[in-house]
Amino acid sequence: MDRQARAEMAANPRYRWLGELPRWRARRLIARSRLMVLSSRMEGGANVIGEAVSAGVPVLATAIPGNIGLLGPAYPGYFPVGNAPALAALLRRAETDATFLRSLEHGVGAIAARFDPERERADWVELLSDIQRE
Repeated sequence: MDRQARAEMAANPRYRWLGELPRWRARRLIARSRLMVLSSRMEGGANVIGEAVSAGVPVLATAIPGNIGLLGPAYPGYFPVGNAPALAALLRRAETDATFLRSLEHGVGAIAARFDPERERADWVELLSDIQRE
C-alpha cells in the first residue's frame, strides 16, 4: 500500500500520503481539513467519522451500513463502494458547489451532539444500568 500511495503522490499533486500517524496528530489534521473522504469497503463504525463530525468537517463516505448508521440515511455525501468516478464527482461538486458543501456541513452539524463524549458516557451509564436491572 505504501508503494501505491507514493506512486499516486508522484503522479497527483493533490494527493499526499502521510503514513501512520499518532492519534493526536491525525485528530489535528482532521480538524484543519475542509472535507474528509472515508472510502472504506467494510467498517463497523469508523472512529474517524466521529472525529470529523466533532470537528465540524464534512464527510464523503462509502454507502456502507456502518457509515450510514453513523451519518444517517439522508446524509448527502455517500458514494458507492469502489466507484472512483462517483467519488470524483462528489469531490468536484463539494469544491465548486457552495450549496452542496453547505448541505454536507449542515449534515454533520445536525448530528454532532451524538458524538459528544459526555453524552456517550451518559448513554453507556444508562445502558449498563438497564442491563443490571434485568
